[in-house]
Amino acid sequence: MSSHFDDIVAWLIASNAEYIDLRSLTGELISRLIEAGVPVHRFNLGVFAVHPEMAGYAVVWDSGMSEAIEVPVRREDLLKPMYLESPIRFLVEKRESVRLDLDDPMAGKEYPVLDDFRAEGFTTYLGFPIPYGDDGLAILSLCTKSTGGYLPEEIEGIESLFPVLSLLVNVVESKRLAKTVLRTYLGRNIGERVLAGEILRGQGETIQAALWLCDLRGFTAMTSELGSLPMIDIMNQYFDCMADAVWAEDGEILKFMGDAMLVVFRIDDDISSSEATSRAVRAAEDAINRLKVISDKRVTEGLCQLIAGVAIHLGSVVYGNIGASSRLDFTVMGSSVNLVSRLQTLQGELGEEILYTKEIAAHLSKPSERIGSYPLKGVKGLVEVFKQRAMSD
Repeated sequence: MSSHFDDIVAWLIASNAEYIDLRSLTGELISRLIEAGVPVHRFNLGVFAVHPEMAGYAVVWDSGMSEAIEVPVRREDLLKPMYLESPIRFLVEKRESVRLDLDDPMAGKEYPVLDDFRAEGFTTYLGFPIPYGDDGLAILSLCTKSTGGYLPEEIEGIESLFPVLSLLVNVVESKRLAKTVLRTYLGRNIGERVLAGEILRGQGETIQAALWLCDLRGFTAMTSELGSLPMIDIMNQYFDCMADAVWAEDGEILKFMGDAMLVVFRIDDDISSSEATSRAVRAAEDAINRLKVISDKRVTEGLCQLIAGVAIHLGSVVYGNIGASSRLDFTVMGSSVNLVSRLQTLQGELGEEILYTKEIAAHLSKPSERIGSYPLKGVKGLVEVFKQRAMSD
């Protein structure tokens, strides 16, 4: 038996660069354990991860599944009986291994969830905490339906895998953390570009795009009245409405600037100017409608309403890295950015929800209503400004 585990350890060491996610690694590990004669009928490897919404995730497999699946663990899941009344909580809090004979109805009686395991025919539950990195923690649990459970040498063999498994989990989670942080703060597209090595100052490209800029009306007054901390929740609700609408149309959020959000809908070989323009306008409509639902609910509760505006322009921008040598920002620059920013200011003055330039209007299939021509600071000449034509017009 020990030679089988030696082989698994050797495989784990050799595969440190091959597996980029825990699910694929776990699937192969389960296969090798079964080939070694270990009676694994349920396998769960969970990891607490750094993520803005998730507490972590678990890779789960049982003998009735063709392959392991990854299951997200939300923060609210840690408040539910499935976690609070399970051995997993003990493993996390005490960081001690557990071995429970499920044939004994009194074993693990403090964990009601084990009754479900007994009902499925499992005879033994093993649980192990696996620390990794500086402060990371993975939890491994295995169950078997074999009479008599796991042999001492099988448990010893499983534990012999932990030093190498800990290192592999650390490698995989470090990569996942890098992706999570970059996607959270830079966005999916830019995050992937930075991970690919596009981090040189001045590195960039000229692109055509529909530029989209939103802001929250009365932001300064609300902040003054409510205070900065209560405004955080309002801003999160507002940006959720804006961002979800943008993502639904495959827009790319570049940055948040106070109460404003800058977005690009790129034009390329697969996306025409008309398609990018239509996506940008649809996203604006959707965002305003989403916020109205939130705002109406707030008004019924006696709270202030939330009103936003979106300005859109089609133009050429430089898309890339700018900043100091050791502190860069991946963004867009150019006269088109200034124009959409000034248009957004005009929008607030006119009290319109969605305004766009003639470059946008020219690519829309639906007719637009010309509001007029306006001087915009830093922009040569007058700028023709449009809005959507009302359905009754």
